[in-house]
Amino acid sequence: MIRRARALGALLVLALGLLGAPVALALWGRLPTDWAVLGRPDDGALLLAALTLLGWLAWLAFAASTVAEVVGLVARRHVRIPLLGRLQQVSAGLLLAVLVLAPRGVDAPEPQPSLRAAPQAPPAVPGPDAPAGPAVTGGYLVEPGDDLWTVSERTLGDGARWRDLVAANPDLLRDPTSQLTPGTRLALPAGAQDRGARPHRVTVERGDTLSGLALEHLGAAGRWPRIASANPDLIDDPDHIEVGWRLTVPEPVHRAEPRRHERQPEREADPPTGEPTVGAEASGSPAPGPGPTGTAAATAGATPGIGAPTSTSTVAGGSTAAATDGPDDDAPDDDTGQPGLPLLGTVGSLAAAAILGAVEARRFLRLRERPVGRRFLPAPEAAVRVRTALGATQRPDRLSVLDAALRRIGKHCFDHRLPLPELARITVSDVLITLEWARPADEPPPGFGGDPARWTVDVDAAPDGADHPCPYPAVVSLGSTGDGELVLVDVERSRVLGVAADDPELRRSSLAAMAVELACAPWAADARLVILGPDAGLVRAAGAERVQEAASVDELLDGARTLLEARRSALGSEPLSVLRRDPDRAEAVAPVVLCVLGDAAPDVAARLDELLAGPPVGVAAIVPASPAAGADWQVTGAVDAPRGRLRGAPGALFAHAIPEATRASVAELFRAADDPATTRAPWWGGPEVAGDDNVVALPARVHPGGEDVDIVEVVAAVAHPQVLLLGPTELRGATGPEPARSRQQLIELCAWLLEHPGSTATAMAAGLAVAEGTRRSNLSRLRAWLGTAPDGSAYLPDAYSGRVLLHPGVTSDWHRLRVLLSPGIDRVGESTLVAALDLVRGAPLADAAPGQWHWAEELRTDLACALRDVGVVLADRALARGDLDLARWAASRALVAAAGDELLMCARIRTEHRAGNGAEVGRLVNQVTRQARLLGVDLLPGTVQLCQEVIEGQVRARA
Repeated sequence: MIRRARALGALLVLALGLLGAPVALALWGRLPTDWAVLGRPDDGALLLAALTLLGWLAWLAFAASTVAEVVGLVARRHVRIPLLGRLQQVSAGLLLAVLVLAPRGVDAPEPQPSLRAAPQAPPAVPGPDAPAGPAVTGGYLVEPGDDLWTVSERTLGDGARWRDLVAANPDLLRDPTSQLTPGTRLALPAGAQDRGARPHRVTVERGDTLSGLALEHLGAAGRWPRIASANPDLIDDPDHIEVGWRLTVPEPVHRAEPRRHERQPEREADPPTGEPTVGAEASGSPAPGPGPTGTAAATAGATPGIGAPTSTSTVAGGSTAAATDGPDDDAPDDDTGQPGLPLLGTVGSLAAAAILGAVEARRFLRLRERPVGRRFLPAPEAAVRVRTALGATQRPDRLSVLDAALRRIGKHCFDHRLPLPELARITVSDVLITLEWARPADEPPPGFGGDPARWTVDVDAAPDGADHPCPYPAVVSLGSTGDGELVLVDVERSRVLGVAADDPELRRSSLAAMAVELACAPWAADARLVILGPDAGLVRAAGAERVQEAASVDELLDGARTLLEARRSALGSEPLSVLRRDPDRAEAVAPVVLCVLGDAAPDVAARLDELLAGPPVGVAAIVPASPAAGADWQVTGAVDAPRGRLRGAPGALFAHAIPEATRASVAELFRAADDPATTRAPWWGGPEVAGDDNVVALPARVHPGGEDVDIVEVVAAVAHPQVLLLGPTELRGATGPEPARSRQQLIELCAWLLEHPGSTATAMAAGLAVAEGTRRSNLSRLRAWLGTAPDGSAYLPDAYSGRVLLHPGVTSDWHRLRVLLSPGIDRVGESTLVAALDLVRGAPLADAAPGQWHWAEELRTDLACALRDVGVVLADRALARGDLDLARWAASRALVAAAGDELLMCARIRTEHRAGNGAEVGRLVNQVTRQARLLGVDLLPGTVQLCQEVIEGQVRARA
C-alpha cells in the first residue's frame, strides 16, 4: 500500500512537471513582445520575463532528462545528457516509482511492517561454507539489504548503471523496483568486478587515530594517508583528529563488524598467519611504514568497547599494532601474568551502561552500611576485567536520554489525552534517538523533532521525563547496524518474540542478553520477569526481587494463564495503552515478560502465541524458536560475532549476545555488589594487626608534656611529579612541556602506572581498554611531559625489560594518604588525621565523566571510604574533648569526598546539637531522612535513635 501511494505521488510529480509546468508558464508567464522595454525604466515586466525564461529552460531540462530515462528503460541502456546527470537521477527515481503501478512479471513480496506479521520463510543467510563476498566470476550473490543501486555501485562502480544489471538479467529483474531476494545470483555485465563496500563516513571517537581507523576500515594501518587525503578540509596534522569529526573513509574493504564502541576484543582459535591473538606477546615484525599516533583530542564521546571481533582491528588487550605500526619497545619479554580482556561477546553500549548502573547502585547502597574500618570484599579478577570492558563500551548518556524520552512521551500523551503511538522500533546513534511508529502519530511534542511517522531527540538534549511511568517498559536492544546505530524493539508489541539460531549456545547467549538488559534497564524498572532456563541465576542476580524463577514450562504457562485471566477481567474493554499513560494506573498493568532461556519444546512458542492472542494486557514472552517457524529474531554466525535479522525489517544487524564465560563473570559482579561480607580495611589498625605478618604498625614517640607525635606526622613536600586524585585530577611537578591535547588521558595513564607498577604493554592496553596505537602514543607523550629528575634520570624510563616502571619519585596524593594512615586511622594522632583531610580538594576523580577511569572504580571507592573513616574518627575525637569547630570541620571536609554519607551526617547533627544550633539540626535531620526516602532505603538504627534524641529530646521507648 505504501509503495503504491509513493508511486501515485511520483506520477503526480511527473504530471505536474511535464504537463502542469508548461501550462502554468503559458498562462501566467510573460515574454517581452517589444524589445524596446529594455530601454525604459523597469516596472516589473523585465523581472517577470526573466523568471518565465528560466522556467521554460528548467522545464526543457527536466523533460529532456525524463525522455532520456524512458528511452534508457526501453532500450535497456543508459542515455547520458551532459550537465544533466543529477536531474536524470531524479527523473529515473520518479520513473522507477511509477513502474510499481505497471503489471509485474514477477510478484515481489512486500516487506512486513511489524514483528507480528504473518509467518514467512526465514531470510536466506549464507552458511559457513558460503563465500565471504559475492563471486564475480559466477555472478553476484544477493546479500540481505541489497538493491539494484548498491549492487551496481559495488560491481560496476556507479549506482546509476543499474540498468546494465537489468539488461543482464531480463528474466530475474522484470520489475526493477522490487526488493532483491537474498540468495539470488545475478549475472554481471562484462568488466564488472566486486569493488567492496562504497566509501562511507565514520565518527571519530575517543582514542581513535588515523592509523587505527585505516587498520579497521582499510585493512592496514599504513593506509592512513588515504583517509587524510580524503578529508583535506578537516585534517591538517595527521597526528591530530578531534572527537566528533565525520571522516570519509575511501574504498573500504568489506567488513563484518560495527564501530569499535560496539565491538569486543577478539580471541581467535586459529589466527591468520602474521596476526597476533589478543593478549599474546607483541610481534616485533617491522611495520610497512610509520603512521600517525595522535589520538582524538577531546575526551568526550564514545569509548572503545565491546562488539563483534575483527581479525584486522586493533583491540584492547592485544598488541596488534606491533605488527603494523613498528616495533614496540614496551613489549613484554613473556606473557606471564596479565591476561587480556575476556571475550565479552557483542554487548551493546546501552546494556553495558544498564549493567554497570545496576551494579554501582547496589554497591552504593551497600557502602552506606559499611562499618568504620571495614572494607567490602572485592569482586573476582575475571569479574573486574569484565567490568573494565563494560566500562569502556557503556554509554550512560544514551541510556538516560532514552529513558527520559520514553517517560516524556508518556507524560505528553497523558497531559493532552492522546493515544500512545504504537512503537515499531527505536534507533540510537551517537547524536540522535529516533522513535519510529507503526503508523503515523501526532506531531512531535516539545523537545522532540521529526514528523508524525518518527520522533527524534538529540542525545545531548534530554527531555524532562520527570517521574512519569515509562509507557514502553519492555523495550530491549537486539543489535547494531554497521554504522553503530543501536536497534531496539518493544517485546510487548511482538507478544511472543521468537529467537532462532542453529547453535544452541548462540541462542542462549542472545536470550540472556535480552533478559539481562530488561532486568537492568531504567525504563524497565516496573517490569517483572518470569525466568526459566539455565541462566535464571544470572537474571535473578541482575533483577533481584523483580525476577521470579519458574521450575518448569507448565508452571510458567499456568502462571501466565492465571495472570491473563485476572487482567482481562479487570481491564474489560479498556485499552492497555490508556492505562499505561496514566501514572495512577500504570503500575497495575506493568508488563510481565516470560523468558525461556534454554532449550524448549517446539510447541512452547505456539502455545504462548495461542495463550497471548487477543487484546494486549501487558504480558509478553521471549522464547527460543525454530528458524523454520518464522522466528522474529534469527541469529547466525559465531558466538563471538553473531549476525541477526529481524523479521519484517530490511538488512542484517550485528546481534547482541553474552557468551557463557561472560555470563558467569557478570553474575559474579552482581553477587559481589550484594555481598555484605567485609574485611579489615588497609587504612585501619585494630586488634588484627598483630596477626598480619605483612602489616607492621609504625611506632610513635611522645614529647615530654605534649601529645603523641606520629613518625609520619610531618611529610615533606614533594619535589617530584605528583598525581592528584582527591578532587579534580591533576599532574603537578612535571618538568617537561605540557601536552597540547589529551591531557586527561595522560593523567589517567600516569595514575594507572602508579597503581600497577611493573606492568607489561599488553596489561596496560587491556587495563585501560585502549587501542595499542593509542597506548603507545600516550606513553610517549607522557614520557615527554614528565621529563627528567634533577639527577638527569627520566621519570618514565624506557621499558627495556618489557616492564613499565615510573621513577620512584613520582607519587600521588593517594600514596601520601596511605603513608599518613599506614599505622591505622585508629592509631594515629589528630594532627595526622587533619593532614589527611587537608589533602581533600573535592570528590575523588571529580572531573572524570561516566565511562572514563572505568578501571579505577575500586580505587575511587577506597579513596572515599578512607576519607570517610578519617572524618568520622576525627569528629568523634573532637566531640569527646569538646572541640566543636574541629568536629564540624572534620565532618564537613570528609563529606566533600563522601557526599551524603550517613555516619558523617550524624557527626554533623551531633556537633550542631552540642552547639545548641537547633535550626541547623532540624535542617540536617530533614536532609538525612529525605535522602533515605529518595534512595528507597531505611535509616541505620543509630541514625534513627540520634534523630529522635535531638528532635524529641529522648529515644522512643521500646518494649
